Amino acid sequence: VAAVEPVPERRSLLAAALPFTQALLAQVGRTLARAQAALAWPEGTPAVSPPPPPPPPCAPLSDADLRSYLGPGGRLLRPQDLRLHVFHGGVEPGLRKVVWRYLLNVFPAGLTGQERLSHLRLKAAEYSSLKVALAARAAPAELAQVAAAVRKDVVRTDRAHPYFGGPEEGHPHLAALQALLTTFALGHPRLSYCQGMSDVAAPLLAVLDDEAQAFLCFC
Repeated sequence: VAAVEPVPERRSLLAAALPFTQALLAQVGRTLARAQAALAWPEGTPAVSPPPPPPPPCAPLSDADLRSYLGPGGRLLRPQDLRLHVFHGGVEPGLRKVVWRYLLNVFPAGLTGQERLSHLRLKAAEYSSLKVALAARAAPAELAQVAAAVRKDVVRTDRAHPYFGGPEEGHPHLAALQALLTTFALGHPRLSYCQGMSDVAAPLLAVLDDEAQAFLCFC
């Protein structure tokens, strides 16, 4: 650029831009100097030791392990430890029905075992009422549209699994999955139903084997 003689208009533009360019370069230099100073260790300061490696995977959560996290009356005393155990080791298949309800925050904190059973019964009754009320309140066109969108996924979700296998007509588990997802969509009109929700709800329903509890966990 310096080797080319600029025309008068370009010369005036370059002259006007020069102070701004110099100020910008000076600011960049100051910023780099601050960054270097911030990243430089003072002399004599020991280097920070690297973080410890993550704990190795542990055995899947067993019934004895679960009981160790519970206190008197069956209250869950160490929810964070329970979650970490499941994160690192998983859960024995027979315990998923119980543990998933903890992990998905179905229960308020501090409930005893008996209070958890009462809570489930209460929520099951609320779900039954909600399902009927939402279906009755929705406009026929909206209900048909949501039901059709849900049905399109329900009939092809995990059909190779024994829980969902068999003829579509009159299949109780497919009907439960359809009702669960339709109720959720009607109760959340801004979100409604999105493709793939059935892939989340299906394993919940298959493990819990209860439509109301699967709805609670899905929410």
